[in-house]
Amino acid sequence: MAIFGIGAMYDRGDVSGDFIAQGCACVGWDEKDAPPAHGILRQVRTGDIIFIKSFAPQVGLTIKAVGIVTEGKIRDVPDLGKGVLVRWVWTGKEERIGILNDKWPVRSVTIYEEQHPEVQERVLNLLLGRLCSS
Repeated sequence: MAIFGIGAMYDRGDVSGDFIAQGCACVGWDEKDAPPAHGILRQVRTGDIIFIKSFAPQVGLTIKAVGIVTEGKIRDVPDLGKGVLVRWVWTGKEERIGILNDKWPVRSVTIYEEQHPEVQERVLNLLLGRLCSS
């Protein structure tokens, strides 16, 4: 099991609501324009945890939603790009993590595997807290 962060800021604005409504997480860039992002997307498996994130260097990391990948097979999602199916479990008020001084300069990219133990714990607490109250 891995934990992935994914951005939802497209040229037309924030599509987090579209990800949640359609039960997916997608890379909006064409594969020829962003091969590394699509390479990471291909690493996402059924059962992995994924969170929608935003990141600005001045503010740090914010978690917008947390879910479980229900099908790791990559598919075309109209108007959103290529992605995987997700059951979004936690979609509460944004959870601000803030600035992490961990020298992990990937949080501003479209998709990445989260490695920071504090972030992993916060993501799991949001996920499990919601599951426990269901």
